[in-house]
Amino acid sequence: MANVGLVTSNFRAATASLIVGFIALVFCDFGQMIIPRLVGRSFDILAENQSDSLEAYITPIVLILFLALLVAVLRYLWRHLIYGFSRSLEKDLRRRLEERFLSLSMTWHQENSGGDIMALSTNDIEAVRLAVGFGLVSLVDAVVLGVSALGFMLSIDPFLCLLAFIPMPLITVLTAKFGSAIYKRVLEAQDIFGQMTEVVREQLSGFKVIRAMALERLSQAEVSSISRVYLNKNIHLALILGGFFPLMTLLTNMALALALYIGGRSTIMGNISPGDFVAFITYLALLSWPMLAMGITLGIVQSGMASLDRLARVLKAQEIDVHPLTADFPDPEGAFDIKFEKVSFAYPTRPDLVLKDLNLTFPAGQISALAGPTGSGKSTLAALLPALYEPSQGQILINNIPSTQWPLDRLRGLFGYVPQEGHVFTGTMRQNLAFGAPMATDQEIIKAAEAAAIPMDPEVFPLGLETMVGERGLTLSGGQRQRLALARALLVNPPFLILDDTLSAVDAAVEEEILARLAPIRQGRGTLIVSHRLTSLSKASNVAVLEEGRLEAFGDFSALTQGDGYLARIAELARLGVSQDPFLLRPKTRPEGRVKERQGAGPGPSRGPGGAK
Repeated sequence: MANVGLVTSNFRAATASLIVGFIALVFCDFGQMIIPRLVGRSFDILAENQSDSLEAYITPIVLILFLALLVAVLRYLWRHLIYGFSRSLEKDLRRRLEERFLSLSMTWHQENSGGDIMALSTNDIEAVRLAVGFGLVSLVDAVVLGVSALGFMLSIDPFLCLLAFIPMPLITVLTAKFGSAIYKRVLEAQDIFGQMTEVVREQLSGFKVIRAMALERLSQAEVSSISRVYLNKNIHLALILGGFFPLMTLLTNMALALALYIGGRSTIMGNISPGDFVAFITYLALLSWPMLAMGITLGIVQSGMASLDRLARVLKAQEIDVHPLTADFPDPEGAFDIKFEKVSFAYPTRPDLVLKDLNLTFPAGQISALAGPTGSGKSTLAALLPALYEPSQGQILINNIPSTQWPLDRLRGLFGYVPQEGHVFTGTMRQNLAFGAPMATDQEIIKAAEAAAIPMDPEVFPLGLETMVGERGLTLSGGQRQRLALARALLVNPPFLILDDTLSAVDAAVEEEILARLAPIRQGRGTLIVSHRLTSLSKASNVAVLEEGRLEAFGDFSALTQGDGYLARIAELARLGVSQDPFLLRPKTRPEGRVKERQGAGPGPSRGPGGAK
């Protein structure tokens, strides 16, 4: 119940309309209660043969028709207000959930699967909507119809009413007993549903690999396995519900059978009029719905509460926010430098440091490069700049201001981050290229595409910018997807551009062409190229080399290709025509001592006993 606070503000905002809606619901129920009395009165008139004319029946018939019309109007009103509120709550929860998903850190998203996110966005929100809408209506119906029916039945025959209510204590005990079991089973089923959704999503997104390796049966077996688990959880839930609802039906029908037997004998003996007996049976039938409604409401509300608890895991997720919401310093008007001061970093799921006591400066307005073997920390360092992750130790200075003093939106507005796997959205080329600049003109979009070596050739893109690229860029090659992501960033033209192995799927000739076009476009603005290709690294004014999370060397590209360092090994292998797999270029032992400084690099950082200085 503690998580009900998630929707308290929604109830407060809609208090007036909900009050009107529930008043309409109550009067609607009362109208339904009066109709059986009028029907019973009509039966009494017929049984007593009080009149041979139709005039005696006109009044009850008109009242019944009037009440039926009034009930219809009131039913429309309460459905519009109460069910409408549940729909608006659903919409608000979806909005809040989406905003929360976008604001949560990369660490959170790594710890939570996409399938669980999809389940929260669909199944769980739908369960909350049903609990608030149908669940509340069923609860009010159960109370109002139950109390009203009880009152009318007492006015007809108190003893018969007492007999009809004999099963009520047992119903109360069963409702309480089944409640906790239903909640537990619903929560388990919802959790498994999220896992199953993630498995199916992975299989569908990786169907190329599955088909290429003929692993269809293995894929189907994995989906079947998690589906069986989900099926078993729902079977366990169905067994509980399947036992609960029949018991409710049995008890209410037992009460009805008892009333028919005792009431029928009393009617025959003249103790109850036929009209009162018909009204009593009608009220008892109406009372059976509140009894069943309590069971239905129990299942729906328990499901909604379980889903609300799951939503609370996201909406109430506690994360340390080191960034302020606002800051009084202005954004840099021109180029700015970036400094790493004793920066160390470890992923929450791994104990070892990926970056270790790193001191490094990327000068303002220059093209810098980052090189190193696979696993040396290059991509991690690039992800720290736009605060996709926060340093475990040390600080990053942006324009001489610690990154933690920047509001996140302003900090990330300084960077354009293009990872190796550039994401392509389902849609047209225009929608993908102009994703960060929706107001860009066709001329500006095409210019950015040309800068990234994407010729809008009719043979490749028959509809030009309106060409559909398929789900996740299915119709594009790996190199085309990378160039599209690069063009998207160039269209925004951020103050500092990060290219994290962005051109790895592009051949050398096209890479040369793109880098040649990139230099004049980025003149006076900072750029960081993360790569192990000599063609990319050679375009940088300065190159930093990482090995095992430490700064191994920093300086001019030409100088770093001399000697026995990492770049020198790559250059030598290139001259020999040997593969330049950076994973194979790891040194057997990490060089100790000072960071190597090369001619033309200027004063470089040094490494002392504690790491990079």
